[in-house]
Amino acid sequence: MHWKAKFCLGLTLLFAAVAGALYLSGFLTLTLIGVQTKLTWNLWWLYWQAIALPQYAPYVWKIQLAGAVGFIVPLAAWIAILVPLLKTKPLALHGDSRFARRSDLAKAGLLKKSPNGIVVGKFGSQLVRLSGQQFVILAAPTRSGKGVGVVIPNLLEYQESMVVLDIKQENFDLTSGWRRSQGQEIYLFNPFAEDRRTHRWNPLSYVSPKPSFRISDIQSIAAMLYPDGDDAQKFWVSQARNAFTAFTLYLFENYDVEWRLNVARESLRFPTLGEVYRLSSGDGRDLRAYLRGLSEKTFLSREAKRAFANLLSQAEETFASIMGTFKEPLNAWINPVLDAATSDNDFLLTDVRKKRMTIYIGIQPNKLAESRLIINLFFSQLINVNTRELPQNNPDLKHQCLLLMDEFTSIGKVEILASSVSYMAGYNIRLLPIIQSMAQLDATYGKDVSRTIITNHAMQIIYAPREQQDANDYSDMLGYTTVRKESVSKGRERSVSHSDERRALMLPQELKAMGTDKEVILFEGIPHPVKCDKIRYYEDRRFTSRLLKRVDVPALRIDEVLGMANKKVTLTAAAGLAVAGLFQGAVAEAPATQTHISPPRAATAHQKTTELVGRFVEFVKGLKAPSDITPANLEKALAIRLDHGDRNYGYTGPTLDGGWSFSILFLAPDGPTKAVVLMFENNDVSASSAPACLMDLESTRAAWRAAGYRESEDRGEIGQFLALLYYKSDVEVNIDARRILVDGERKCIGMVTVTG
Repeated sequence: MHWKAKFCLGLTLLFAAVAGALYLSGFLTLTLIGVQTKLTWNLWWLYWQAIALPQYAPYVWKIQLAGAVGFIVPLAAWIAILVPLLKTKPLALHGDSRFARRSDLAKAGLLKKSPNGIVVGKFGSQLVRLSGQQFVILAAPTRSGKGVGVVIPNLLEYQESMVVLDIKQENFDLTSGWRRSQGQEIYLFNPFAEDRRTHRWNPLSYVSPKPSFRISDIQSIAAMLYPDGDDAQKFWVSQARNAFTAFTLYLFENYDVEWRLNVARESLRFPTLGEVYRLSSGDGRDLRAYLRGLSEKTFLSREAKRAFANLLSQAEETFASIMGTFKEPLNAWINPVLDAATSDNDFLLTDVRKKRMTIYIGIQPNKLAESRLIINLFFSQLINVNTRELPQNNPDLKHQCLLLMDEFTSIGKVEILASSVSYMAGYNIRLLPIIQSMAQLDATYGKDVSRTIITNHAMQIIYAPREQQDANDYSDMLGYTTVRKESVSKGRERSVSHSDERRALMLPQELKAMGTDKEVILFEGIPHPVKCDKIRYYEDRRFTSRLLKRVDVPALRIDEVLGMANKKVTLTAAAGLAVAGLFQGAVAEAPATQTHISPPRAATAHQKTTELVGRFVEFVKGLKAPSDITPANLEKALAIRLDHGDRNYGYTGPTLDGGWSFSILFLAPDGPTKAVVLMFENNDVSASSAPACLMDLESTRAAWRAAGYRESEDRGEIGQFLALLYYKSDVEVNIDARRILVDGERKCIGMVTVTG
């Protein structure tokens, strides 16, 4: 106890002793004198002042005796308490380690309920949680109950965003239903799914649309695909990254040209890793000649041409070795399921801190080896894109995201994690890696890096170890205590001696024999280790009541996703390049005949369309949640009737002057993500925009801002125009910069997409 606290406590006890002495002295005075009167705190003091009076002479000794006894007893008690309080407690010779008590856990806030608390165990009947932004690591041998004790309980309790490495998809089956019932968006990324049930993620969609930043983003992905090796590998790694940069730049710059030329949307193909693989595989001719032809394309930038020149300048054998190194991680994309699963986006990694969502990374155990690269890339990119902007600088980043990584080392060394583990918490990204042993972590990251990783985890959960070295290390970490040992010697005279000896709080063999029900927690907020019970979710009503039916994931249409069907639709996101996957499959061909509810007969096509546009603006203003985006609500708001296609609903408006047409498309009405597209189209690129300039850009922006929509600062610039994104309560409105129409000084919207 601090000396100031001791001083305050001693002073308080002194006041109490004096008050008690006055009352006790007064009570004894009345008793000895035999007077019946009310006892007050100053009664003895009044008698003491009166002992000089003659009438009190017979009672003087009684008053003095009462005062002496009354003061000596309380003051003696005060001294008896004060002496041990002031006495310095001798330090234990070998340490005084002990297990934490309930009061220690309560003081550290580990028994407090919190929506972002990581569940780590049970103390009595209470769950032990770690709230805030700190990390947790669990060291648990296989089949020791880590799934039932940590993984599933957190998926059924933690209420912020999560990204879960789910090797067997058991966690998705058990917990996805409850997490969706809590309002979370649920996604399963299973890029090698034999049943093709997976959502999609395109790593290249996070490359900047701005050429000045694009190369840096491509090189970041290249560094993830081709990690640094030893000195002998440096040249080959560097050249493989250069080749990746060349092919990827080619795809992006070709895409830019087609975009600027207003190529039909269904023909545009956004760059993917599968496209990089196919482009680099050649066309059956001599590969060098083929690549030389690519490098001579006039639309290529100097950087792209320089990258191709670097590749083509190598000697034949060197060139072949470089291409072999380059193709090695991309060969997996010969798998059509992986190719399709990375061809578009059904979710955005940048959204995990903007809204509550859960992404399960499901990998079948027999696909673990071939999926290591793509999963490593997934987590690397997830960390990369979410450690660029601090939450305090963007109010939209209001949620926390927990990375729950079971079998953490199975995906190999995640380079960016090793370097960012010290500052990730500030970005509201938390870690819960699960390893089998410290030796396993050392083997993957090396001893120095693994120590850094462990050091940055505020809490460590220890299950009964199987390896002797781990048991020895854990025993040292728990500390030592001093035990008093008595020795008795028998000879001519019996003698007894005492000595202080050191003992580990838990010996290595005691840790190994801890059993399947107990665990030990080391937390930097408590000076003593915590020994508590493991959770068994199937024995706890809090968890079993939350086991709901799993979320259904639609199967990918491989032929449609890869562009072998008649149509393929991709919608641009905020910057016009991050593709938002809205459905599985292609847009059905529009029916030959469209029906709609017509306005009054006297109205012209121009007037009819103007009225429909106004109704559409009001429809968007009135949206409060994604659930409001339904075909029925759209039909009611616009007073139209949508034609039902195979997968999408459509409406074609009256034909305008100059060959312009107006239409509305409701994409994937039965899918998890809804999208409504309004567009003006004309096959004649030279036609005047004036007849279709009916949706004024500035007045529409003002109307949506007044309705509570916020305009994203992330804009894609095309010439003098902007790709604008508005959002409100998970509803997003995207104005496509490529479809801005001009009528004199006015700018009008040619295409707008509403998603939710």
